Order: sequence, then structure tokens, then C-alpha cells
Amino acid sequence: MEDFKGYDHMMAGYYEKMSRYSLPLLSWEFYGEHHATLEIFKEDIGALKKLTQNWDFNKDYYKELLEEQSVIVITNPSLKIVYASKNIEKLNGYSPEEVIGNSPKMFQGENTCHETSAKVRTAINKGMPFEVSILNYRKDDTPYTCKIKGFPIHDKKGKLINYIAFEKAA
Repeated sequence: MEDFKGYDHMMAGYYEKMSRYSLPLLSWEFYGEHHATLEIFKEDIGALKKLTQNWDFNKDYYKELLEEQSVIVITNPSLKIVYASKNIEKLNGYSPEEVIGNSPKMFQGENTCHETSAKVRTAINKGMPFEVSILNYRKDDTPYTCKIKGFPIHDKKGKLINYIAFEKAA
């Protein structure tokens, strides 16, 4: 038994560095898919916790990210992207690093509806939430319909600090 003590200690250290969402072997068949989703979004959840700590916002963005598998895009008040969840690449081919610093207009193209864009702009100017479906373009220029739910974000003192959008292919 003493021979396994070093092995057990080494393995405990190894598993401690791995996911915090470990599952018993018998549950893998039932919960493995959810576990894989959690692993993919683990970095996003950490980043969102840091970004949102001063927000006065009640929407459950964890549910949007994990259960709905929405892409989360956060802009500053001047509408420059400051954060995009990792699953944005699956939606439109852009990595988060490629979109940060740009305007969400980068996803629009020649057939994007100007009326829908104006509706979004009006909601933003009024500080109102909005929900639209709009024709956007992937990195390879193929069009896709994107359902967007957007919300202004205020800090706990009431100052506008960000906008958040939950996006999915429609």
C-alpha cells in the first residue's frame, strides 16, 4: 500500500490542475456533452466575471452563453468591441482577437437592411434594449441571419459603461 502513496499524491496534483467540473465515470454518457460545453466556455466565464463586476445588470448572461450558446459581444459606449466570446468564430469565422477594437458594423454588408440598422441605432441612442434579426456577413463574405438581443449596461452609479449583445444564427 505504501508503494501507491507517491503515485496517489502525483495523480492528485495532476487532477487538481484539470477542470473543476469533473464528473464521475458513470455520468459521462449523460452529462459529458454539457461538461464539454463548460470546458469550452470556462475562459469566457472568467473574463465575464471580471468585466461585469461593476455592472448593474440583471440579465443572466451565463444562461445565454452556456444554455442558449449565444455569442456575447460587449462594446464600450462609443460602440467599439471590447469583448467577444470564443464561440463567435463558430458563428461568423472571426476570432475574438480579430473583432476587438472594431465596430459591430464590421459584420454588415451590401444587403444588410438599413431600416434594421437604423432601428438598432435609435435604440442605442435612446439607451433602450432592442431585439432584431439582421443580415450579417461571415469572414468569408457568406451572409447569415443574425438574431441580436442588445442591452445598455450601466454601472452601480447609473453611468452608461457598456452595451452587451447576445447573438445567434437565426
